[in-house]
Amino acid sequence: MRLFVVLALALVINFPVFSSTQNSWQQTYDMLRAQDTHDAFEFLIKEVESTQPSAKRVYIGATLVRTALALNKEHNLSALINYDNSEYDKILKNLVSALNSAHNNEYEQTMQGFKQAITLAYTIEDPALTATVELFFINAKITLANYIQLDHHIKEVERNANILKKPFWGLNSLHNAKALNANFLGDHAQAIETYKQAIANSQYEGNKAPYYNNLALTYLEIGNYTDAVKYLEKSLALRKVQNNEFKVALTMLNLGIVANKAEKYDTALQWLNQAHQYYVKFDNTYRQAYTLVQKAKVYTNTQKIDLATIALERALSKISLTNNINLITDIRLQAAENMRAIGQYEDAISQATLAYNLSSNVSDKTHLIHSLELLSELYAMRSNYEQAYKLQSELVAQKEQFNTHKTMQAMLALESELEVTAQQLENIRLEKHNNKQLAHISQLEERQQFQAIIILFSLLLLFISLRGYSKHKYRAQHDNLTGALTRSTFLKVVSRTAVPAIGKQHCLVLFDLDHFKQVNDVYGHPTGDIALKQAALLAKHFFGKSALLSRFGGEEFMLFLPNLMQSNNENVIEKFRVELSKLPIETESGETIHITASFSTYYYKTSPQSLDKIYSKLDVALYQAKKSGRNRVVCAV
Repeated sequence: MRLFVVLALALVINFPVFSSTQNSWQQTYDMLRAQDTHDAFEFLIKEVESTQPSAKRVYIGATLVRTALALNKEHNLSALINYDNSEYDKILKNLVSALNSAHNNEYEQTMQGFKQAITLAYTIEDPALTATVELFFINAKITLANYIQLDHHIKEVERNANILKKPFWGLNSLHNAKALNANFLGDHAQAIETYKQAIANSQYEGNKAPYYNNLALTYLEIGNYTDAVKYLEKSLALRKVQNNEFKVALTMLNLGIVANKAEKYDTALQWLNQAHQYYVKFDNTYRQAYTLVQKAKVYTNTQKIDLATIALERALSKISLTNNINLITDIRLQAAENMRAIGQYEDAISQATLAYNLSSNVSDKTHLIHSLELLSELYAMRSNYEQAYKLQSELVAQKEQFNTHKTMQAMLALESELEVTAQQLENIRLEKHNNKQLAHISQLEERQQFQAIIILFSLLLLFISLRGYSKHKYRAQHDNLTGALTRSTFLKVVSRTAVPAIGKQHCLVLFDLDHFKQVNDVYGHPTGDIALKQAALLAKHFFGKSALLSRFGGEEFMLFLPNLMQSNNENVIEKFRVELSKLPIETESGETIHITASFSTYYYKTSPQSLDKIYSKLDVALYQAKKSGRNRVVCAV
């Protein structure tokens, strides 16, 4: 599990861009924030009062709220901003509610608030507003240690920021988010380069504190504890000068984690105890719980299992499942490791299984992979090799989804299987060594048993290899989400198809789901995935086994319909279009929505010279269908 997912809580949303076109209020605020967070807070109160409803007011207001939360002034949130009935202030009000929920680690409430804010923002044609709302959503997801599909929202901010005539006020914050995401994806070199460039570009020393903190966490990820401590100490000194106790506590927490990794356990406990005292003062149960988890890890490393268990029990008592499933999962996994250390394997399996179920329910790939690794190891230790193999197979599948380097993942899977087999063989060798004083007949029996096991495992490995090859071949040729053919497989099959029968013709159909981005933004990506799977399933049933369906990318599909009668061809596609528009899609919240699609068709009676040229024609016709109002069929020429 990546430490960075739960450590990168230091993202500060209000990093302005230094340029000749920068607004004077940004320059003033940035100067004050570098000196004292309380002075910057007072300035933001006055600035939001004097700013008319606009994207700028939304940005300043949301920044004010985040500063208030950092200063432990959440009880004053309702009095900070006087809202009017404008659409901008409605969006700001939803943002304020969502940011407060994120600060309190209330996942569902946070997502609901941002869903409403994003929906309203996209109804107003103001790219600065859309970029602002998306940027704060990125910040909230990072606060909640949720990096799933962060790339999509980062691209949305960039797309809208590029439309603006003036530099976007949150550009540096966006760069910081991209660096955090790069760390999460394992691109540490890119993250380090981004942070060092941001430090060099910062006009005021005080504003370098978040960059120092996150740069230190990057060095922690790659095992460079010396530089990690150096930059954390720089960040801590600046935050003390800024009089920002919330960030001081966070930096102390990070110093404790680095010290534990560096095996300086007494120092680690000193930092973690100081951080815990701050979080008790702030009455922040989530951070208290997380600090207790880190203390449990120190106790485990020093073989103080009883103290580790007590710390984990205290952590669980501080937070409920509705507050932060990521932290609960982390606690369960740490408890499983503690129980494994003292030989309580069944209890360890129970805790790891709970972590597996939690991470599966929220599609948390990082914790899911960690729980699968732990469970497979525990079952192997209990000699349940069949279950260990099943878990190893699922682990390989999850890693393939998480990492695009599928060949490397296959090697890791093979290595894991061989490690299990090697352990079995080593156990047999040791057994043979311990019994070598037995009579010749006993030695012969042991040797025969050894040979039988070798044959058994050879057959087992052969079966595993054949089964794995079949599954790998299917996964290579089909889209994981919809079960449709991949683009390359589809084109290969179609290019080899014989010419149509006499009096008939082949047809290629390109269709693209309409307004699919809005479905993802409003109802969430899981609902978008459901829509894609339902559309593909309907197409397979409607056109039958003779047709080929391929997912060409995103929400775009291609159909190959062989040997159609030349009459009523368009009617078949039109009927499918109507059926698709009637298809009910159930969202995660229980709502029922409908989707439509735009279609382009191309008919031919001989072998095509180039499928690429046909695709270009289909793409042009599809664009015409979209441009003329969507949800229609256009024939390519």
